[in-house]
Amino acid sequence: MQVTRREAIGILTAGSAGAMQVEERNGSPVVPLRWLGGDPPVRESGATWGVPFARGAVAKSSSFQLSGEDGKQFPLQTWPLAYWPDGSLKWLGLATVANASSARELRLSAGRSLGGGLKVSASDGAIEIDTGKLQCSIARKGAHIISSMRMDGREVAREGRLVCLLADSFTSDVKSVTVEQSGPVRAVLKIEGVHKAERGTREWLPFVVRLYFYSGTADVRLVHTIVFDGDHEKDFIRGLGIVFAVPLREQVHNRHVRFGGDGDGVWSEPVQPLTGRRVLTMPGQRGNAFETQLAGQRVPNVDAFEPRGQNLMRDWAVWDSYKLMQPTADGFVIQKRTNPESCWLDAGWGRRSQGLVFIGDVSGGLGACVRNMWQSYPASLEVRKASTSEAELYVWLWSPDAAPMDLRHYDTKAHGLEASYEDVQPGFSTPHGVARTSEVMLFASADVPSREETARQAKAANQPPLLAASSQHIHTAKVFGIWSLPDRSTPAKAAIEDHLAAAFDVYHKEVEQRHWYGFWNYGDVMHQHDGPRHAWRYDVGGFAWDNTELGTDLFLWYSYLRTGRADMFRMAEAMTRHTSEVDVYHLGRFAGLGSRHNVRHWGCGAKEGRISQAAYRRFFYYLTTDERTGDLMREVVDADYKLLEIDPMRLASPVKEPLPYPARLRGGPDWLAYVGNWMTEWERTGETKYRDKIIAGMDSIAAMPYGFLTGPEQLYGYDPKTGKMYPLSPDGMGTYNLATIMGGGEVVFELNELIDHAGWKKAWLQYCRLHTAPKAIVKQDIANGGTEGADARYSRPGRLSAYLYRETKNDAFARKAWSGVRVPTYATTHLEGPTVLNPIDEIAGLSTNSTAQSCLEAIEVLEMCGERMPTA
Repeated sequence: MQVTRREAIGILTAGSAGAMQVEERNGSPVVPLRWLGGDPPVRESGATWGVPFARGAVAKSSSFQLSGEDGKQFPLQTWPLAYWPDGSLKWLGLATVANASSARELRLSAGRSLGGGLKVSASDGAIEIDTGKLQCSIARKGAHIISSMRMDGREVAREGRLVCLLADSFTSDVKSVTVEQSGPVRAVLKIEGVHKAERGTREWLPFVVRLYFYSGTADVRLVHTIVFDGDHEKDFIRGLGIVFAVPLREQVHNRHVRFGGDGDGVWSEPVQPLTGRRVLTMPGQRGNAFETQLAGQRVPNVDAFEPRGQNLMRDWAVWDSYKLMQPTADGFVIQKRTNPESCWLDAGWGRRSQGLVFIGDVSGGLGACVRNMWQSYPASLEVRKASTSEAELYVWLWSPDAAPMDLRHYDTKAHGLEASYEDVQPGFSTPHGVARTSEVMLFASADVPSREETARQAKAANQPPLLAASSQHIHTAKVFGIWSLPDRSTPAKAAIEDHLAAAFDVYHKEVEQRHWYGFWNYGDVMHQHDGPRHAWRYDVGGFAWDNTELGTDLFLWYSYLRTGRADMFRMAEAMTRHTSEVDVYHLGRFAGLGSRHNVRHWGCGAKEGRISQAAYRRFFYYLTTDERTGDLMREVVDADYKLLEIDPMRLASPVKEPLPYPARLRGGPDWLAYVGNWMTEWERTGETKYRDKIIAGMDSIAAMPYGFLTGPEQLYGYDPKTGKMYPLSPDGMGTYNLATIMGGGEVVFELNELIDHAGWKKAWLQYCRLHTAPKAIVKQDIANGGTEGADARYSRPGRLSAYLYRETKNDAFARKAWSGVRVPTYATTHLEGPTVLNPIDEIAGLSTNSTAQSCLEAIEVLEMCGERMPTA
């Protein structure tokens, strides 16, 4: 089937409006929104989120308002995230400011929004941000990512810059600053640059920093990304972080340092504690000076005290430097010292720091909180020069007190697929091009915050507020393909729901009891459990880190979509942050590709588009509007051109003769992964060239002798310039076991609702029906117009047979679909004593591949043929 551009557009705009209309009905708003976790923000904070709408329901020019249950309006800023093929709004980005007194449920409706007071002004040299409480200056060039932060006319921080320590020191060199949003509720600045040697000319370690500002708040959210472009055999990073200068105007006894401890715990001390052998009484006998000082309140200057008190104040120790070190996930220590010639003194201990540090005086200061700091160890927080007129606040994402960062492969010897399921090739086990993103909240202050406020800041940074539409609304909007809502209406369905909940709970617990933490590891899970060792195969080739292998990301995101559970969201979020950054290359030879599972995340020689595909990232982007994730999805939009350099089947099925085509690929997972990239870019931008590239592939498959079954291992010739595919063996036929289980099936389910391509759909249904059929049956099916396999004899159990039932209502396919749904019990065994290092609850032989796929099959089959579910 050949489709012209005009015909394609006609196909693509078909569809009726959904049930959700953005208009008021009897005065009631349309879309109810709840805070993730149930409670409003613990303090005044900005919040950004995404809401979907059914096709045809909302024009892209629509305006909105946000209100509480009492009708009170909240400030609101909106922007489009994605469009349906007919041009209607598919996803809307929104931003507001709320606080602890805000309603637990808000309502989004059509109407005029309440604006905010945020102002952005730009000149040739700098960008100025005024939130109403905080004024920030960001220079367009130079070493500083933030030049100045001011409150009440006073500068509370300045000269914020990035630092990296090798043998030499490097600092940020800003190359460009882009205003991505400019208010009135939210502003976003994107800062790009490199780390430049303080001595010498070397520039390396590209960075992207985004700064987020919200109307009426003094907080700045900082999203920090570095891309490793060094030599992993030589460049061992000794420290990586952010530093600010903090002016100190008050005398030393009115200066304070804070660290966030376990939970709501706060370590808080003045730079000069007014305590010792004698009690210092406030002038005029108004109480104990030390008690006033500990409350963060102003104590009069030294000359206000009587001579005896002045002598005490001049004699008590002044502490110049402080640091909190989190070298592992299970322990931190706080130390302080009076000067560089004196020792570090242990000042406090704890298990898991919330990642907050503050330095300032009663006239103002700066707090900073690293999100998920203990999970991303080794990290540290440091204050230097607190006894001078300008302190330095360091946020170390990689602590200089830890061992240097070692990104080398785990062995100098390659291990084969047969022995260790590993695919190592010379020059491929490299971190050159992988990235890491961290989040830091900056809290500017005009005074010394209370201990309670400090604890609230730490909680807000680690659990940022997020509004979300209900699972029912998202499901009704028909986004993210085919997935079901929870259903416990029968014992059999209840058993599946128990299975799905238990599967998540097991992995959520495994992250903690197996300590899957660390700067380069946090967010990922392991691939295969090793029963005899009562551990995971962390050191065995391709059995270690999972790296999205069979759709683990999808399993977590669909679990969240169905339930709205905060713990599911946070685990999926952490996984997306990891798998989109660490497991993918962002520059260099492998840019746009990802690495297959391995002991080291980048260790495997298999570099493929299925790991980097946008289909795994779309959930996080659309639910949160995260700009960094948007960048990552755009990075891979032309990843198919990498096929010209790196053939994904070069070892498994080597080319024996020169190809008559520029490259080759598998229909799945390769082409389907690229289709997901193009589909995402098309819906985000309306750019029809990516839609047309999908259609070119559909045309190609429809024209092949056996459709999507053509070719051994579904290998086709391919031209990335045109998107066309060609049969390499015209009489060859077969299926490939990985074609649809790495996100491909989910992409097709969503794509088929967007593009009504008769030839492609015929080939897809044939593929589902005749998945295991011999060539003679397939030929007969083609000759008879698609009549073979109606008894489901050859269809693939699970989601593909369920899709056949959805399209045909043939009960044979429903029965076959349910035959592929497995419901394991996830029964654990408790182990302790000398058998194991630590007490654990174990499921021997647990496979992440099996778990992810069994859960996805159940979620999708329930939606497509739940009414035909067996009773047992």
